[in-house]
Amino acid sequence: MPTYRTPDGHGRASASPYARPRRSKAPFVVTAAIVAVALAASLAFAFGGKDAGRDSSAGSAGEPLSSTSFSNAVPEETVVAADDVVMTVAGDVDTYVLKGEEYLEAGCHAVDPDAGDITDSVEISGSVNTNALGDYEVTYTAVTSDGAKAQAKRNVHVVNSFEGAAQDIPVLMYHYVYTADDAPEELNGNYVLDTKLAEQCAYLRDNDYYFPSFQELRAWVDGEHTLPAKSVILTFDDGEMGFLEHGIPVLEEYEVPATSFVVAKDAAQNVIDFASPFVQFESHSYNMHRAGGGNVGKGGVIHALDQQEIYDDIMASNEVTGGDGAVALAYPFGDNNETAWAALEDAGILCAFTVKNDRIRVGDNPMALNRVRLSGEYDLGSFKGLVEPSA
Repeated sequence: MPTYRTPDGHGRASASPYARPRRSKAPFVVTAAIVAVALAASLAFAFGGKDAGRDSSAGSAGEPLSSTSFSNAVPEETVVAADDVVMTVAGDVDTYVLKGEEYLEAGCHAVDPDAGDITDSVEISGSVNTNALGDYEVTYTAVTSDGAKAQAKRNVHVVNSFEGAAQDIPVLMYHYVYTADDAPEELNGNYVLDTKLAEQCAYLRDNDYYFPSFQELRAWVDGEHTLPAKSVILTFDDGEMGFLEHGIPVLEEYEVPATSFVVAKDAAQNVIDFASPFVQFESHSYNMHRAGGGNVGKGGVIHALDQQEIYDDIMASNEVTGGDGAVALAYPFGDNNETAWAALEDAGILCAFTVKNDRIRVGDNPMALNRVRLSGEYDLGSFKGLVEPSA
């Protein structure tokens, strides 16, 4: 395993080496207009699946890339913009990477409300040289069936160091969101009031937290990548309507990216209707969110399935969540075993999450990662304690 690299020094003199201004939503959902696209790349690049973003000239796994270039340049032409295509950049749209480490391309998901998922049309343009400090831009262009185009951009910042490297990372586990005017009859800790979620998102933004992609998280867990101390990932289980209707608008208002783990057999239309620049839909299985595992674990059916059956379930889920296939999964009820780990690895899953209430650390099993449970009963002070970097 490559040596885990930690930064030395303090980098920039600003309060945060990865502070950035609030972003407009315009780069993600392209408004009706005529757009001139003139982007080119200098080197050929092969990408797809869980190896997306790895230079074809790279050496052994985990070896740092000096330069990553995308050859899928958009022709120099004036095209009609696709004003209703939703582009979702995976991870933080302002991506930070230490000089000399590998830039990990996480991709961009695209949804056409009429045609559904069109991620396979997305072309990537740009170049990132992690041997040279500076700011780089990666552009994603999706093309609809009638030739209209939508774009999103990722800003990549190559820096000397972070003001502290992550020693552990909280992946927050939420479930349901409600409003004061739409409260369920029986509340429990799984329900978070939308104004509390807004307060938490505002805190993360105001304090310059970084939102890694699952590609970055997996490399960090494997000891092959450095992340800022203030790193956090937000996840919401089940794809429940309250989250879709009330939670997503909060994430959009504060421009905080999150992942919605959906039970895919019931989510085909929702992932289109509720497509958002700030929500990445991933698998909560296709049809494993049910009992059937007897007395093992919490009794989830996953314990009664063989490796092929679990693999097939994930492949079916991919057909719903779209893109190049799922990269993350939340186990139903948190139930998992070695058979599931093997099936998920075969399916290209990078990170799989349980319900064990703890942070993630370097060296953890990427197929059985912890999450930090969020309760609707927590106040902002409690939330701060859950996300503050470890000393």
